[in-house]
Amino acid sequence: MRLLRYGIILLFVYCGSGSAQTTASYGTPVKLNLRIPARHPYLEVTPADIERAKARIARLDWAKLAYAKLLSEADHNLASSWDKLPAKDDEKHWAVAGRIFSAGLAYSLSGEKRYAEWARDGLLAYAALYAPLPLRNYRSKLLDESLYDALWVVKIAAAYDLVADSGVFTAEQKKRVEEGALRPALECFKVQDFKKDPRIEDLHYRCYNFQSWHLASVGLIGLVLRDADSVNYAVNSPYGFRHQIAHDLNDDGLFWERSIGYHSFVLDAYLPLTEAMSHCGVDLYGMSLPTDRFKDEGAHYMTDASDKPKSLRLMFEGPIYLAFPNFSYPSVGDSGHESLRGGWPELVAFHRYHDPRLAWLIERDMPTAEKVKQSAPDWHWLFYDAPAGKPAASGLPLKDGVFANSGEFRNGCSLFPSSGLAMLREAGADFTNRPGTTAVSFSYGPYGGGHGHPDKLNIAVYSEGRQWLPDFGSMPYESHWKAEWTAQTVSHNTLVIDGVSQRPAGKRSMWPVDNSKDKVMGTLDGFDPALKQVSGSCRLAYPGFKLRRSVRLAGHDIVDDFVVEPEAASSGVHQFDYVLHIDGTLAQSSIELEPRSGKLAETYGYQHVEQKQAASTGRTAAFTFASGGKQLRVWVVPSDGTPVSVILCDGLTNSPTRKIPTLIVRRNAARARFLSVIEPVKADDPISGVRLEKDSAGEPAALIVERPTGSSRVPLPR
Repeated sequence: MRLLRYGIILLFVYCGSGSAQTTASYGTPVKLNLRIPARHPYLEVTPADIERAKARIARLDWAKLAYAKLLSEADHNLASSWDKLPAKDDEKHWAVAGRIFSAGLAYSLSGEKRYAEWARDGLLAYAALYAPLPLRNYRSKLLDESLYDALWVVKIAAAYDLVADSGVFTAEQKKRVEEGALRPALECFKVQDFKKDPRIEDLHYRCYNFQSWHLASVGLIGLVLRDADSVNYAVNSPYGFRHQIAHDLNDDGLFWERSIGYHSFVLDAYLPLTEAMSHCGVDLYGMSLPTDRFKDEGAHYMTDASDKPKSLRLMFEGPIYLAFPNFSYPSVGDSGHESLRGGWPELVAFHRYHDPRLAWLIERDMPTAEKVKQSAPDWHWLFYDAPAGKPAASGLPLKDGVFANSGEFRNGCSLFPSSGLAMLREAGADFTNRPGTTAVSFSYGPYGGGHGHPDKLNIAVYSEGRQWLPDFGSMPYESHWKAEWTAQTVSHNTLVIDGVSQRPAGKRSMWPVDNSKDKVMGTLDGFDPALKQVSGSCRLAYPGFKLRRSVRLAGHDIVDDFVVEPEAASSGVHQFDYVLHIDGTLAQSSIELEPRSGKLAETYGYQHVEQKQAASTGRTAAFTFASGGKQLRVWVVPSDGTPVSVILCDGLTNSPTRKIPTLIVRRNAARARFLSVIEPVKADDPISGVRLEKDSAGEPAALIVERPTGSSRVPLPR
């Protein structure tokens, strides 16, 4: 039905009771009362958005500069012809789609049809290329993965929406774009038979970040073509957006893959869809669903700690509480070196939720004329209203209590019970105003699918503005370094038994996963924000062994207690390696070290660890590392007087050309306990000694930390 009086087209898609604005049972699909405007654009931006952007450009100096850069880029692109597109499977298609979209923005803001004409010609060129391409393995046509086609499709659909009603298309040309470049893409992502389609056996069509992009593609194509069935599929199909919120978003606010990089990547897919749906009358931002516990999905098994209703909003809350004091994140799993910031996703989310935490981040990172001179801001900044004001001097506005549905933030410390992550911070809620303070992350939770790492009970240490003990994220995908290094346990700050990586990697590599019937996850034994202490254990990483680790912040120092013991009465002698990667140069050792050379071993990552020096010691030893005028000291405290081997090595990072020191404390025994104090050295009050205090049974009871100003006693867990 066309309602020209209101300039909209109504598409009623009845899918049962419930609404997108209220909480419903998970099994009840939401009712979509689509109100698609009669004229384009309405996906990424609307005519009202365009008018606001024009007013912003007229009013603000930085916006004038950003607009000028947008037009300059578009003018440069107009010099390119459409005689030849990149070859099939060439990732340059993403950049080309981005340029077509930018030309559409230039037209929208300037009204100059030459930009729309260039975009039209590009869309027609793609229609001619794309339509005849065969569907490979039910998954893709243009590129070699369904994800890669989806990344292209999302931009192409949005670009077409910007220029479709510009007056430069004939009716026949519109049909060629819609039926040649858009509709054929649906067969890459839509599963019609959820029992027989072979793709449904692949988690990439159910739970992974791939599916987020699949759904965005289907939904945007559906909206731009006014195809109600495809829009409904994107939201209500068995593995649609509704399922991803209820099942794949952990209730502590992190996407189930546990990687902050992939968490952000999922948001990059969701937001074009959620914004477009909002422009068409459906509020996915307000859609609230209880946890879906009906089915574990192989590598994704449910770990939610509550049954509180979940919404997209959680994805913007959780990451705020995972950052170190300088806003950097620990690199969990296959994540890059990400940072908490007020970027375009936060800007869009603030527009919908008006969260003061998002406002503070946006105010901190807003464009200025000086910033724009260096680098053009993302286009969203021109179209969305930002908070009016400056970031409060008191720092990011955080309060003690629950975040998302189950996360806990107290005394500056955070717990993510579903994702299995904890962050201890020396500072309190004002940690973002105290970047020189110490913090340590602790990872014990579920594996997280193919982007997980065999790193149970791993830590990363931050102090004085830098990550001294980093996690590396990932080496380049499909490279032998990923298989041989970042997918191996020795590349992490945890423990290795007998030189073999933890399960599920073990003797496999590259993309190992666990599953719901054979989980590899640890448990939280204690989280005490008052003491700034966290402890966890794992019986599943190495069959027959229990790993236990307790980490405590004592002022700005970290006390680390790592225990490994056999489950059976006797298991013989094993090699236990306690591994720390330190981003600094060895400056001093309290014990004499002998030179060593050669690889530490030939397999499981050890082949990338080059020995440099070593010693055997039965007494406390200190190793000082320096970088940028700052120092970190690691105190190694033998737990029973029996000598341990200390091996100083050079290990890889997330780059095959950059190495940093690797400290390995080795014990050959039936069981082992590794005690250490990690000290960010303060020139005015350095640690002068660490000694072990034992109880009446001869067991370690406490560490005595000595300083020129006095000593302190740190009790050890029993």
